[in-house]
Amino acid sequence: MKTRNVVGILALLFCFTTTRMLSAQEDTRPAFVSMTYTGWNFDLDDDTASPKEWTDLAKEYNEKVTMNNEFIRSTVVLTHMYTGDNADVILVTTYNSWADIEKAQERNNELEKAAWPDEAERKAFFKKHDRYFVNKHSDEIYAPIPGAKFPAEQKDTSRVIYIQKVYRDFPEDGSMEEYMALNTEYFEKVTHKNPHLYAFYPLGHAWGADNTEELHVYVLESMEDLIGLNRAWDGLEEAAWPDEAERKAFFEKYDRYFTGRHGDYIYSSISGVSK
Repeated sequence: MKTRNVVGILALLFCFTTTRMLSAQEDTRPAFVSMTYTGWNFDLDDDTASPKEWTDLAKEYNEKVTMNNEFIRSTVVLTHMYTGDNADVILVTTYNSWADIEKAQERNNELEKAAWPDEAERKAFFKKHDRYFVNKHSDEIYAPIPGAKFPAEQKDTSRVIYIQKVYRDFPEDGSMEEYMALNTEYFEKVTHKNPHLYAFYPLGHAWGADNTEELHVYVLESMEDLIGLNRAWDGLEEAAWPDEAERKAFFEKYDRYFTGRHGDYIYSSISGVSK
């Protein structure tokens, strides 16, 4: 894989709305979801730099390259709202197969040369764009797992993205079949019933630093919906299992598959350019 400047590539693959992060039909969901973590360059000392310039550059790349890359299914850019670092930027990209991940990068290289045939002009374009980002990144790849809730409609607009990172703890007498069944039951009986939820995407680890990670990605219309989402939780669980003994038995079985640790991250998706 060519690594001219991955920061430049990730930013320029730019911006599908989050509602397009996964297919509107679960039977056509992507095979893999990659997340590339980087950050804005707050040390940029250049009077010519501006958010509009970055948007214009990203739009140009999107139209000339990303839109024409048949191996990229969709992308969305997430930026900090409530996370550990206000420079946080995440590029989420979906692919139909593992092979398409590498093919997409190779295709980007071809399309870049076609878009800017003159090497000097091509280098100047990326130099101008790359200055907006820190020169480092990390990557994680996840696989969608059953239980997604897809939006009833798709609009190109910014949304609140609440990501809860949980950690699996597989019991000795457990099984993947039981775990997936419990997960799906909870998602369908509780998560999908939440009136404040626009869409929901559960993702399991495929490649990266921690194979126990599972992401629960909640897509919301507003911060008010995030507050409502959490307030509705206890009532929805009680409605799903009205009998207290049955509810307790379910969670005793379900909770065995998690460590009890979790992390919460709130982002905003960027709208304005989509494939």
